[in-house]
Amino acid sequence: MRKWRLARCVVLGLYKTAYSHVCITGLLFSWQLDLFSLRISKAFGVPRNNCPLRNIIESAKFLRHLTSMADTTSEHIAATRAELEAMEQVSLKELGPCPPDLEESILEIPLKDGFISHTILVRPVAKSLPLTSGANVVATRCPLIVLTHGGSFTYCSPNNVLSPARACASHFNAIVACIEYKLSPEYRFPAAPQSAWEVIAWLSEPSNLNEGILKPEGLEFDPRLGFVLGGMSAGANITAVIAGIDSAAKAGGHDELVQGLPEIASSITGLFITVPYMMESEAIPNQYLDMFRSHDEHADAPFLNAKSLEDISMIYKQDVRSPWFSPLNLDLAKIQKQHPGKVYVQCGQLDILRDDAVIYERVIRDRGLAETKMDVLQGHDHACWCNLPLPQAHTTEVKERTMDGMSWLVGMDWDKSRPLSH
Repeated sequence: MRKWRLARCVVLGLYKTAYSHVCITGLLFSWQLDLFSLRISKAFGVPRNNCPLRNIIESAKFLRHLTSMADTTSEHIAATRAELEAMEQVSLKELGPCPPDLEESILEIPLKDGFISHTILVRPVAKSLPLTSGANVVATRCPLIVLTHGGSFTYCSPNNVLSPARACASHFNAIVACIEYKLSPEYRFPAAPQSAWEVIAWLSEPSNLNEGILKPEGLEFDPRLGFVLGGMSAGANITAVIAGIDSAAKAGGHDELVQGLPEIASSITGLFITVPYMMESEAIPNQYLDMFRSHDEHADAPFLNAKSLEDISMIYKQDVRSPWFSPLNLDLAKIQKQHPGKVYVQCGQLDILRDDAVIYERVIRDRGLAETKMDVLQGHDHACWCNLPLPQAHTTEVKERTMDGMSWLVGMDWDKSRPLSH
């Protein structure tokens, strides 16, 4: 099976090389097509974002970009990072400035080795103000949602999850942190989840926010209202891993895993797991192996595929049997009473990582670790609501399913009559 997958990766690599040449040629005149799509939008009264031709163009640009990610040299990684940052900026321009009902700023959170996490903090404008001068502030109490971006553990930034962050802050009256963590190859496995752990631990101590940036605004993080961790793709891996290891630490096991790491002070109440990468066949419990089909069924997917996963492994160098790669590598029986009580999982029907999500949800449910809800988006590939110019990342369906999942986790309704951010 492994040899067959490697053979397919070789063939796919040749295909991607040829496809890259086609896409590069196409980009020489894509700006002309983009102008043409604008004219079509105006002529037929169709919003430019909904113009099919524009969506095709953006998909072609994005796919051209993904084909180039097969090169794992440091020079190419740097170039890909620069291009993806530019693509994030295109999507952020579409998103627009911070709306008037929200505040946004960047927190500089120090890690023990001197690394600074530049974390975006999105929160509602406070509804409560000081009663009189010198009086105590009646603070508006809010849940905290932490979002961890994807990008193969190597690419992208906290800006990648700013769209859903704004929606959650606005609709759920929540404080939302979009965290920065260490990326490979500069920081190898398990630096990504361990650095994210440090950032989340800092955020989990209410006084760090309540006595700091939030104090003059009349807001407070109240863990009793919810402390939800969420992530997309690589960020979903990090989210699930941290929740699992935190549960083990609170249960009194796996002390070696958290040695030297700060305690996560508040109890995690829910997990939002979208298109996660956390499975390889050699580390899946035997009773679930028959469910692990998507890595073969969609090995040649045009977005994320078998060659992409090989490249991730070459750069990230993960240990697939470590709890820092998958929570299924923990003694799940011992963490049952400590695990977050709710887990929402989302994936795409055509995603190579579909069964990573399916098996994770099934194990969590079968072992009684949490109440779960799951959405498999029909016709979707490896896509979630994020700030990249990929049409599937901004569909009404993916946005509404995301909001429904988060609504369930925080125990609050969202106003479906209000438009969602880009």
